[in-house]
Amino acid sequence: MSAGFEFTGERFVPGVDGEIVYEHVHRYAFARALVQGKRVLDAACGEGYGSALLAPAAASVTGVDIDADTIAHARERYQAVGNLAFVSGSVAALPLADASIDVVVSFETIEHLPADLQPRMLAEFARVLAPGGCIVLSAPNRVEYSDKRGYANPFHLHEHDRAELDTLLAAHFPARRFFRQRLWLGSTIWCEEGGRSMVTAYIGDSSNVTDAPPPEAMYYLILAAAHEAALP
Repeated sequence: MSAGFEFTGERFVPGVDGEIVYEHVHRYAFARALVQGKRVLDAACGEGYGSALLAPAAASVTGVDIDADTIAHARERYQAVGNLAFVSGSVAALPLADASIDVVVSFETIEHLPADLQPRMLAEFARVLAPGGCIVLSAPNRVEYSDKRGYANPFHLHEHDRAELDTLLAAHFPARRFFRQRLWLGSTIWCEEGGRSMVTAYIGDSSNVTDAPPPEAMYYLILAAAHEAALP
């Protein structure tokens, strides 16, 4: 675990084991494929591990977090990464110039803001995006994450269902593409010769096996932009 950072059960830090590793790290793997040669903002970057994962693919990465101690830690821990910088600031008032970013990455951030600040955060993302830029945002699906489990995360101030999140994003990002994320156990079959082979998921037992339908989202990952052509 990162020195000086206690794991609270909410903010992921390197060294923690369990489901949270797959959830958080896989989001950055998803984003890394979209940031090749781009100027990237990692909004609410936390400890900085995700910014560092994006940096080898990106032209530059700026991690922003509201906690000054966290930023000081990130600067020290990842100082050897030449195209990576960390800045203290709020996602609702970003310390960045207009049109200075090509891709905004914001994972599990919006639900930590009160409802009245969430539109301001998205307005800030739109402000710092250069023409043709896009955002990659994740958020829990309230229906699956909270409602069905009877669970109330004390760190979450305002969660959304899919329609609410889509409406909120639409004000600044008319083009949107939704993806689903959920831990899903199973057996994997792949070609030992490698390559981009097709992956098929199955469900069933000894009496019958069929293609498995995708599960409901525990989290949504959304690509959003000002127009459809900007979506990767």
